[in-house]
Amino acid sequence: MLVIFPGPRRSQRVTAGLLAVVAAALVVLEGLDGPTLPATLGLIVSGLLAVAVVLLAEARPIALAVAAAVSLAVSITFGLIPTLRPEHTFGVVELAVLSVAVIRLVMQHPIRHAAGPAALAILAIAVLPSRVLLHPVNAGTMAQYGDLVVVALTAWVLFLALLGLYLRLLERRRVDLDRLARQAERMDHARDLHDYVAHHVTAIVAQTRAIRFVTSSGAAPSAEDLDELLAGVEQAGGQALTSMRTLVGLLRDETATPAPAHGTLDEMLTAVTGTLPPGHPTPTVSVDEALAHRSLPDATLDAAHHTVLEALTNVLRHTTEVTRIDIRIRADRPDLAEVSIRNDGKPSGSPLPAGGFGLTGLGERVRAAGGELSAGPDESGWQVTATLPIDDRPPGGRRRFRPLGRGAGAAPKDDA
Repeated sequence: MLVIFPGPRRSQRVTAGLLAVVAAALVVLEGLDGPTLPATLGLIVSGLLAVAVVLLAEARPIALAVAAAVSLAVSITFGLIPTLRPEHTFGVVELAVLSVAVIRLVMQHPIRHAAGPAALAILAIAVLPSRVLLHPVNAGTMAQYGDLVVVALTAWVLFLALLGLYLRLLERRRVDLDRLARQAERMDHARDLHDYVAHHVTAIVAQTRAIRFVTSSGAAPSAEDLDELLAGVEQAGGQALTSMRTLVGLLRDETATPAPAHGTLDEMLTAVTGTLPPGHPTPTVSVDEALAHRSLPDATLDAAHHTVLEALTNVLRHTTEVTRIDIRIRADRPDLAEVSIRNDGKPSGSPLPAGGFGLTGLGERVRAAGGELSAGPDESGWQVTATLPIDDRPPGGRRRFRPLGRGAGAAPKDDA
């Protein structure tokens, strides 16, 4: 398939078709300058073959080598047989497309694969003008300006090589940047998968543990209580499946990137605090009136959402005897909001795995939003605090995650 660009867009196909038609027409017009039919056929065949090579979706060493060999053979034949030499044109289109083909080959292939065909094509380009310059009519011009022609051809060949290497470096940089962007996107999806699915699965484990505790105590739970507990398990499981399905769709490029789920802090807190299973205290929420209904940057709202979600997940996973959960959001400064979640629980000795990536991923998310995260024990339990920008501004990558604890046993609790 002959196309200029590998993309499937209609405009690209139309452009490729027009360029191919124009180039082929110019090659035929140049071929008519041949003094005999064999000369005309040689000019047209070598020119069209070069055009076909440059129109390939990907530069191919073997294709360029064949086109260069045919061009070189035609030039040598013209040099050996004076009656075949054209008087006015040597194949300007052929020279142009071979030059483009050399640049593309150097860009797209390792030097060890491109060196041979590129050298052959450069040699073919260098001898192309000899088709005309060796004609008896142009002998005087060759004698007068021969040195200048050699210098010009040498400069052109060096330019092709340097341009190809420069564009190769640009292409390598573009690929590296694209790889970094994809890695950042994968990290973002991994954090989302952890935050949502871990929270819902933790809720399922907590509900199941409550059911086992009730049944092992010897007192049969009432039908209403058991139904409520099982309904919580069912709801958490459904939410986990929905989160996984959405994220897998994003990774497979089958789902459009969703818009922010919550427009304000009030909406976000209502949704997140409602995910705690029965048996845990309802969080006490305090939000500055100036922030409650204010439209915040998407990155700030997303970071605040995940901060609250992560803190509640760790309450489910790692604490016991929790009697109070306080969520407080206040304006720390005119341009900053402080999101603080504190609980008064004690370490649970839970069999659930610890030392995961919850706080690590949360710290990355908060820093990406231009904020700062801190987490650690306080005088009454455990506290997670994120300071986030209220207004749009460039991410503050200078800020770092720092634990609050300073003494023994101050290592941060983290979820899987």
